[in-house]
Amino acid sequence: MKIICNKSDLVYGVQTVQRAVSTKNTMPILDGILIEANDNKIVFKATNLEIGIICSTNAKTIETGSIVLPSRYFGELVKKLPDIPIHIETNENYSTNITYGESSTSINGYNPEEFPVLPHISSNKLIKIPGDLFKNMVKQVVIAISRDEARPIFTGILTDIGSNGVKLIGTDTHRLAYRSNTIQTKLEMKEIIPGKTLAEVSKLIDNEEPVSISFDKNQVLFQTENISIISRIINGQFPDYNQVIPSNYSTNVRIDTKAFLQAIERASLLVRENSQDKANVIKLSISGEHLTINSNAPDVGRLHEKIPAFIEGEDIIISFNSRYLLDVLKVIDEEEIYLQLTGSLSPGIIKPVNQDNFLYLILPIRTV
Repeated sequence: MKIICNKSDLVYGVQTVQRAVSTKNTMPILDGILIEANDNKIVFKATNLEIGIICSTNAKTIETGSIVLPSRYFGELVKKLPDIPIHIETNENYSTNITYGESSTSINGYNPEEFPVLPHISSNKLIKIPGDLFKNMVKQVVIAISRDEARPIFTGILTDIGSNGVKLIGTDTHRLAYRSNTIQTKLEMKEIIPGKTLAEVSKLIDNEEPVSISFDKNQVLFQTENISIISRIINGQFPDYNQVIPSNYSTNVRIDTKAFLQAIERASLLVRENSQDKANVIKLSISGEHLTINSNAPDVGRLHEKIPAFIEGEDIIISFNSRYLLDVLKVIDEEEIYLQLTGSLSPGIIKPVNQDNFLYLILPIRTV
């Protein structure tokens, strides 16, 4: 392999696929990046056997070929190269010489034939979503997934595709986030995609660029013009989210999103310092024309704060995990939200006032 490329293309390709490299793998080849040169293109590939990322950039191909280079060293090196043409040449012993101006460095690589073959997905089960919409949907749902790998179903996001559009649902059994859109599609399917995969895809794509999503057997493929992300699909039965979302409520609170967020942030300062209170409990009292927030940490202090609110229905006192409230308030862009409740021990619903495509269900905490 012998190519000439510029620094920016090299850095872009390497940093894009590095997201799929895991330092926990026991196979040395998986700590590497596969580089393939052909038709004036460089194709970078990396995988941890759970997710694979492919990225292509421009280059002048003098001799076609491929090599696997150690991700960490090669990644650090390319960032520190000068902004001049970079010459990369490999030999039959998998040693790679990188020349820049009058200087050069050599890296020992691996046999590219030992690199795992990434699945090839060619399916008519395809849907396209605008990049900015996809990123927003993932941002609002990924907050609710579990990080407990012992329960893989809850580390994933249900992707429910039908004639009414695409829905994303995530839950860790203590809360649930639901986001929908009305994209037209003829597909009818439900698959559970790892939340980590959707988060990585969201970070890699541009707002202005649509992302294509294809399904084939137990794999899903996300594609933009230069990037492909391949991931496994989680097998299992996702909970029926429609059964847990309340159909009515007895108390409806309309409140300023920013004011509520800032008050919860202040209240959480106390409870997160309370080592005995692992749930970060704060209490909400809803009555009259105010929502009152109370938090208490015996060793630190207490907070009592009132926020103006428009309240319909019954007065109520309810307790929540402050972190769960903060997570959702940070991903709502609307100026006002509804907090809808059906009792002090029943799930609460948070949703934007002027949007019906997102809701967040949160279970209360029983307090003495």
